[in-house]
Amino acid sequence: MNDLTMTNVWLAILAIVSLIEFLIIAVAGFMAFKAYKQVMEVLETVERVHIAPIRARVDGILDEVEIITGKVRHAQDSVSSALNTAAHAGSILAGSVKSKTWPIVGVLRGVKSVAESLLRKNGKREQPYITAGT
Repeated sequence: MNDLTMTNVWLAILAIVSLIEFLIIAVAGFMAFKAYKQVMEVLETVERVHIAPIRARVDGILDEVEIITGKVRHAQDSVSSALNTAAHAGSILAGSVKSKTWPIVGVLRGVKSVAESLLRKNGKREQPYITAGT
């Protein structure tokens, strides 16, 4: 049972190694935390110095594009409305002209029919001019 001194030595070595491992892990965690803080500071600086002004410009440009798009839509709606109004007015005018000119067209067709019937002889139409080869 005198062998317990050797066992105590090995237990002491294991305890020291475990303590060293714990210290290494604690130091690694602390270093990782410091690295994390530095990276976050760099990212915040980059965002503040470079990204924020660019984003402000892009937001301004997008606002202007939205305003211009709204104006173009309004202009397109106005032009479309004007063209629809003009087409409707043209249809009304054409209908009015047709309704007033149909009697004249009817009279002209009647005169044409009378002229054609007077020019016919024996059911054939008489040629008012001489054609070659007849």
